[in-house]
Amino acid sequence: MRAQQLPQDLAIDLRQLVMTIANTIDLVGVDDVLHGRRVGMMARELACNLGWNGATQSLLYDAGLLHDCGVSSTRVHRNLVVDLEWAGAQEHCIRGDALLHDFAPLAHLAPIIRYHHSRWEWLESQSLAADTALHANLIFLADRIDVLAAPYHAEQTVLAHAKEIRARLAAERGRLFCPELIDAFLALSEGEAFWLDLQPDSVHQYQLEMESHGEPRTIGWADFKRCADIFARIIDAKSHYTEQHSQGVARLSRHLAERLGLDFVACEKIEVAGLLHDIGKLQIPDEIIEGHTGLSEQEFNIMKSHSYGTRQVLKRLHAIDEIARWAAYHHETPDGHGYPFHVGGDALPLEARIINVADIFQALAQERPYRAPMPPAEIIAILQQRASEGRADPLVVATVAADLANCHRIALCQS
Repeated sequence: MRAQQLPQDLAIDLRQLVMTIANTIDLVGVDDVLHGRRVGMMARELACNLGWNGATQSLLYDAGLLHDCGVSSTRVHRNLVVDLEWAGAQEHCIRGDALLHDFAPLAHLAPIIRYHHSRWEWLESQSLAADTALHANLIFLADRIDVLAAPYHAEQTVLAHAKEIRARLAAERGRLFCPELIDAFLALSEGEAFWLDLQPDSVHQYQLEMESHGEPRTIGWADFKRCADIFARIIDAKSHYTEQHSQGVARLSRHLAERLGLDFVACEKIEVAGLLHDIGKLQIPDEIIEGHTGLSEQEFNIMKSHSYGTRQVLKRLHAIDEIARWAAYHHETPDGHGYPFHVGGDALPLEARIINVADIFQALAQERPYRAPMPPAEIIAILQQRASEGRADPLVVATVAADLANCHRIALCQS
């Protein structure tokens, strides 16, 4: 049997891809979305101060941007940005390593992320490559500098606290941090410019300068699909209630697309859009996602922002613009009264309509804090009611109804 033709390989700037993943991770910060970018910036500047070569500087910038890729929960994020050490920190390091090590373009960052919360005195005793230990410890140092300085950015009082931050970190010389790295930090941070560069305008400018030195490359479709799976696993780890939600939506969307006669390339793309559709949900506080009562008007308005967040994160990847629109439109409806773009009628693509139905079906089939999982008969009744009111595509809903038991199994990722 002749193999199906995959979608074309994608011309993607690797720096843009790293920044897209980094922006996804930074959404978890909710109130402070620059933590990863500041860590990357400081890591690169410290490497420069140490006289390390340009390739190593870029490596550490990327590692700093992605160091928290194992964090999806806003509660976990709050713990990580409060204390120098935290008992649960290693969990997100292990998870971050697991997310990246199978994605070839970024697998070289996985060992650094695995050990970026490890004490130097422990790293020295391990049989790790010398560069891995040193690079991971540099990310740890940059990360903890930012944790200590971040509370003072809003009031622009970081200069008043620079001396105490320097002293606190210097006290960990040889224990938490490599002496060579602490010495480089103390030399670099003696100048006020080091601390002033942590302000938002400077961080954004630094990011733009780094993006101007991009690394265009062709990424095969299979590799990009693995990258989309990384996004999905970051998203779905936000809450145990949403475990495998993106995977389920992706699989059901593809199944429905196949039954509706879309070609193989379209089915591949719609599966990826399903994996990416809820990126913006990372910026929603856990307390709203896991609330045990109905949403207040203000909470619902916050929830409505997540589709817009998906579009904002993905728009820098021009090679997947069509896929990004399908993903961002997953709460749009045929009558034009969905959110947040109010796209309807002929302007709402069939692929987005499919993802909309798949998203509702999968969410209703899963447990939520305020209700038990719904049985298939109740789910299809809700979808049929929505279709009669113009809030779901009738053909897509009819396709679900004609294969209800199978759709339920696929949505819950059951083999």
